[in-house]
Amino acid sequence: MNQSAAMQRLVEEICRLKLWDKDQVSAATKNLLRSIEQPPYSIQADTMCCFTVSRCQSESSSYDGYASSDGGDSRRSNEQQLHYPSHAHMDPGDVLLILPDAVTQLEDIFRNCEVTFGPDYKEMLLQAFSDNSDTLRSSFYEPDIPRILRGSKVTFMDPSECTEGLIIMLKINTQVLCLMQQQLCEQGRPFEELKIGYFALFAKCAIKKLLEITLCLSKTEWSAAHICPMLLAYEALMDVLPLIQKFPSSESDDFFSNIVCNMREAFRELIDHIKHFIQSNMEKHQDVAIHPMTCFLIRSMRYFSSHRILVQSTLAPGDNSNSFGYLLYDVITCWKSVLTEHSNIYRADLPWQYIFLLNNTEHFNRKTDGLLDELLSDRQIIEQHDDEFKLLCKNWIESYTKEACAPAKSCLTRNHWWGSPRPSLVAFTAKFNKTFDRQKTWKVPDVVLRQELKDRIHDCLLPDYSSSLENYSSSGLFCSCLQSVAGDIYTPEHLQTVVQHLYEG
Repeated sequence: MNQSAAMQRLVEEICRLKLWDKDQVSAATKNLLRSIEQPPYSIQADTMCCFTVSRCQSESSSYDGYASSDGGDSRRSNEQQLHYPSHAHMDPGDVLLILPDAVTQLEDIFRNCEVTFGPDYKEMLLQAFSDNSDTLRSSFYEPDIPRILRGSKVTFMDPSECTEGLIIMLKINTQVLCLMQQQLCEQGRPFEELKIGYFALFAKCAIKKLLEITLCLSKTEWSAAHICPMLLAYEALMDVLPLIQKFPSSESDDFFSNIVCNMREAFRELIDHIKHFIQSNMEKHQDVAIHPMTCFLIRSMRYFSSHRILVQSTLAPGDNSNSFGYLLYDVITCWKSVLTEHSNIYRADLPWQYIFLLNNTEHFNRKTDGLLDELLSDRQIIEQHDDEFKLLCKNWIESYTKEACAPAKSCLTRNHWWGSPRPSLVAFTAKFNKTFDRQKTWKVPDVVLRQELKDRIHDCLLPDYSSSLENYSSSGLFCSCLQSVAGDIYTPEHLQTVVQHLYEG
C-alpha cells in the first residue's frame, strides 16, 4: 500500500471516530442558556443591563396630560429586563464533552502515523486533513451535535428584528466551540498541533457561521427604534470576538478590525437616524405637556448609560468631534432646536409656549440627572451644556412671568390711582381671574419647577398689589367704599392662596 492510500485510510479512521458526548454537549448548551437567562452578576451591572430587546421600541407612554419616560409601571419594567452576561460569567457546568476513550483512539492513530511515515508525519497528516476537509466537516453535523450548533443553511432575517436569537446563538455557539477545542487540546499536549489542525477543519462551518453572524450584526443599519438591540448586539460582539480570534481560521486580523470599523460607522449613522427621528416626529404630537420626543431622548440616554463603556471606548472613542460626548451633545442640541421651533405653534399663547418649553427641558434635566456628566465626559462639553440649559430656563421663566402677570399687573400702575379705587382693583381681579381660570388647569409635572413658577407669580404680583391696597386705604377713598367692593377684590392672603393652586392640572 502506497503512502497516499495509507494516509487516506488513517484519515477515514479519524472521520469515523465518535469524539463528542451528545448528552454532555447538550448539558453544556442548556447550562449556558440558563446563564444568559438569569440575572446578571453585580460586576456587569454597568455594561450589561438593558431593557428586553422585544420591548425596546414599544415602551408605553401615558397620555393623561403628559407622556411618561419611565416606560409605564416601574415594577413591570423591572420584570422586562434582560441581561447578557459576558463569557466570563457564563457557566457551562462541570461537563466533559469528549468521550473518554475517543481521545485515546485519536492519539493512537497519530502515533501509528508517526511510526508509519516518520518525522514528516505531521505535515502529511495536516495536508490529508485539508484534502479531506469535506469529510471531516460533515462529522460535525452528526445527530449527536445539538441543533443550536447546526444551521449552516440558515439565512438571516433583518438582524434588528431577530437580534435576541442571533445574540444567543452567537454567545452559546462560541462558548461550546471554545470548550470543545480546549478539552480536545488539553488532553494531549504532544499532539496539540494536530488536534488544532483537526479541529480547524472539523468546526470550519460552525466557525464560518459565527463569522457570518458577527459580520452581519456589524454591518446592519439600525433605526432609531432599535438603539437597545444594537447596543446589546455590539456588547455581544465585543465579548465573543476575542474568543473567535483564538479559533484556527483562515481569516486575517483585518477581518476583526473591519468588524469594529463597521460597528463605528453604523453607530455614527444611528446618531444621524436619532436626530432625523426627532425632527420628523416632533410635529406629530400636540397638546401634551411633555413631548414624546423628549421621552424618547431620555430613554435613549438611559440605553447609552447602560452601555457607557461600549459607546465611549469602542463605538465613539476619543475627545474629538467624532467622540461619543460630541455626538451626544449634537443630538441634544438638535432636540432643543426642534423643540423650540415646534413651540411656535403656541405662539398665539405665549405663556403656554414658555410653559411647554420649561416642562420639557426640566423633565429632561431631572430624568437625566447623574447620567449626562458621565456620558458627555468632556468637562468643556458638560459646562457648555449646563450653561445653555440654565440660560434658556432662566430666560423662559422670566418671559413667562412677564407675559402671565402683565394683564393683571397693568391695572396696578400709578395712573389708576387718581380715580376711584374700584375700577383698578376690580379690573385687577377680573384680569387675574381670567389668567388663573385658564392656567390653573395647566400641568407642570416637575414639582420644583411648579413651585418656582408659583413663587415667581407671587413675587411679581403680591408686592404691587399689597402696596396698591395700602395706598388706597391710606388715601381715605378706599375705606368709604371697602364694604361695597370687598366681594370683588382679593385680600393679599387670599391672593397668595390662589396663586399656590396654579399648575395643579
